[in-house]
Amino acid sequence: MNLLSILLQTSPKVVADTTNVVMTNQTYFNLLLKGGMILIPLGFLFVLANYLMIERWISIKIMGKIDTDWFAQTTKLVSEGKIENAIQLCNEKPTIYSKVIAAGLAEAENEDQEIQDALQSEARQQISELEKGMNYLGITASIAPMFGFLGTIFGVIKIFYNISITNDLNIANISDGLYQKMISSGAGLFVGIVAYTGYYILNGRIDKVVLRMDKASNDLLKEIRKYKRSKVN
Repeated sequence: MNLLSILLQTSPKVVADTTNVVMTNQTYFNLLLKGGMILIPLGFLFVLANYLMIERWISIKIMGKIDTDWFAQTTKLVSEGKIENAIQLCNEKPTIYSKVIAAGLAEAENEDQEIQDALQSEARQQISELEKGMNYLGITASIAPMFGFLGTIFGVIKIFYNISITNDLNIANISDGLYQKMISSGAGLFVGIVAYTGYYILNGRIDKVVLRMDKASNDLLKEIRKYKRSKVN
C-alpha cells in the first residue's frame, strides 16, 4: 500500500471529523442565539463587569502598594522634629498613603484627636477612590440574574403563543420557547456569578489596603507623640 492510497483512505475520515467540529460549533452558536434579545443587555453587563474587574484590580494594585523605605524615611523625619520636611516628602510621592500621612502631619502640632480626625477624614476620601466603580459591579451582580429570569418569562410567553397560533401541543411548538428559557436563565446566572465573585474579591483587596492604611496612621501617631514628649523633656 503506497502513500497515495493511505491518504485517500484517511481523507474522508478527516473531512468528516472537521465537518462534525464545524457543525458542532455552529450548533452551539445557534443555540446561544436562541436566547433572544435579552442576551444583548446580558452581553453588555458581561463586558462591563469584566472591564470593571480588570480596571479596579490594576488600580488597587498600583494605589494600594506602600513604599516601606519612603514610610521609614518619613517617620524618621518626624522623630527628628522635621515635620515640614516630612510633609514635603509626602507631597513628592502622591499615593493614597502619602496623602493620608500628609493630612495627619499637617495637624502634628495640635491635639491627638485632631490628628486622628484629619487622618480618618483623608482616609475616607482615599477609600472612596479605591471603591470607584464598585457599585456598578454590585449592580451587575444583582440585575444580571433578573434579566435571565425576564428572558425565562419571555420564553414561556413564546411557548404559549406558538401553541395558540397552531392549536397543536408538540415539541416543535415549544422547543424555541424552552431554548429561550434555559439559555437566558443560564446566561443571566453566569454573568451574575462572574460579577458577584469579582465584587467580593476586589472588596477583599480593598480591605487589606485599609488595614495597611490604619497601621501606617497608627505608626505615624506614635511617632508624633514621641516627638511631642521629646520637646517637653
